[in-house]
Amino acid sequence: MHHSYKSIVNNTLAQLVAKFVGAGLTLVTTIYIIRLAGPGLFGDLTKTLVLVAIGFTAIDFGINAEAVRHLGRGGDKTRTLADVVVTRLLLSALAVSILNGFVIMLGGGYTPAVKSVFFVGSIAIIFQGLYTSINAWFQFSEQYWKSAVATIVGSVIGSALTIWCIFFSPSLWGLVYANTAGYLVIAGVAIYLGKDAFSLTSNPRRIVSLLHRSLGIGAILLASVVAAKADTIILGVQRSATEVGQYGFVYRIFEVILVVPVFTMNAAYPLLVKLENAAAAKIVKATTTSLLVLGVLAALATYVGAPYLSLIRPGLGESITLLRLLAVSLPFFYVTAPLMWKLIGTRRDMSVLGAYMIAATFNIMANLLTIPHYGAYAAAVNTGLTELIILLGLLYCSHKS
Repeated sequence: MHHSYKSIVNNTLAQLVAKFVGAGLTLVTTIYIIRLAGPGLFGDLTKTLVLVAIGFTAIDFGINAEAVRHLGRGGDKTRTLADVVVTRLLLSALAVSILNGFVIMLGGGYTPAVKSVFFVGSIAIIFQGLYTSINAWFQFSEQYWKSAVATIVGSVIGSALTIWCIFFSPSLWGLVYANTAGYLVIAGVAIYLGKDAFSLTSNPRRIVSLLHRSLGIGAILLASVVAAKADTIILGVQRSATEVGQYGFVYRIFEVILVVPVFTMNAAYPLLVKLENAAAAKIVKATTTSLLVLGVLAALATYVGAPYLSLIRPGLGESITLLRLLAVSLPFFYVTAPLMWKLIGTRRDMSVLGAYMIAATFNIMANLLTIPHYGAYAAAVNTGLTELIILLGLLYCSHKS
């Protein structure tokens, strides 16, 4: 058991270091965009990247979680990873096509300038797919530091290009190109570091089988990203680019704070599928308690520290209020992560999916009704209410099981 906890801590540390560098550089570039180009340009960039983020989750589709679960039960390493890579490349091509068709239909704040640059941004989905596929092996074999290296190198290159663009030629096209180039580097480094396990030898039967096995987790992740990103899309259509930029700015900060539960469960999940039920239950209980405490502390620190946003650029008072509204919901996010993966680890995928589908439906309806009148404030409040619904649903499912 001591080895298990030590492994979780080590692997979580690798992810946190990578995220600290990546998210830190992202925040630096975001601050420079806000300071030098204004929230308007960042708002248009946010409209582009939010759809790309949906594509990232769509191609995830729970494939890595299912692959790790399959490997944990004795599956062949080479064949499994090949199936993951080929399946995700096919999903990436499909996601790029669908999202480019979808963005054309959006009106309001999705101007011709935003639509014209979206294809370049969407190519990052393919690169992210390659990186995520190799990461399945890094995760199972507990080689998280290789994944961290790929993320750090790509983040440095992408951020350097973004800074160059901001200082010498600030434009939406330049920023999107820099972002896509960063993901290209991440994919390239990951393939190089995982070349011994990398393979493209698969067949349609195994691809269909993998998609079928991962369908439950994939549906959960899609419902989750809809619940998380629908507000920004609706804001992009209904409100000004400046308001979208301010909300997108604080949400980036919010997402950085959420890395702790995400990466903790990324490290814990491979162990949960290998351990007996009693040992796995102990890890889940200890992890949930620790994350609850961290979530409360993170909420307090974020709420108190929000006014410091005014140091970045005058006129960000709305961002301060938005960050405080989001901060209140942090404990919910910290606790839902272990509850969700506990249920998935015991193959209660459909129960989890039900909770997320209800939450996603609520989020879309609530934002459609309230954002036209209350804007980003409504989006922030609805984010917290949506996560509370997810938490209550997962608690019910856990109690029932």
